[in-house]
Amino acid sequence: MNEKKLFTVKTSMGKEDYHKFLYIATFLRNKMIIPFILVISGIMSVFLIYREKEFNMKRFLFFWVALAVVAIIVIIFKVERKNKQRINTDKAGVFNAQEILDFYDDFLIIKSTAFEGESKINYNQFYQVLETKDYFINYFNINQASLIRKKDMDSGTIKKLKDLYRKNMKDKYRQTYLTGK
Repeated sequence: MNEKKLFTVKTSMGKEDYHKFLYIATFLRNKMIIPFILVISGIMSVFLIYREKEFNMKRFLFFWVALAVVAIIVIIFKVERKNKQRINTDKAGVFNAQEILDFYDDFLIIKSTAFEGESKINYNQFYQVLETKDYFINYFNINQASLIRKKDMDSGTIKKLKDLYRKNMKDKYRQTYLTGK
């Protein structure tokens, strides 16, 4: 390996990090999820209102809000169920296992204390990188991701990583800061 390592990040993912990740992946990864829920619930409200052959704005708004709230509650229930299921089935000890990420100009090498070996991944193979207030989320495909906690890095390393992703990921890199407490 003649490439020069740019920097190394040591991070881990706790149960709370995974819980936050599920909400980020559900609501913030795709900007169209919330508008889609609102449009579909609005369309369903129109169908419910026009059954009586007249339009009543108060009833329309009531049904629209009620259907949107029900849809969001169903999604939250599903996220919570998936979180509980993942925590209960963590036999490999992935939670709180340390990941060591070595960053190079064109690729990343990941080593984990939960698994033997290492993985080398070229940035052009990434599906997407999403930056939030607390994390960098590397999507290797639509369903597989790796979390890098910002609290495990100093501000200089965060800036270097952000610049590296912007340079290599271009339109596959996106920032969203709607998360956090």
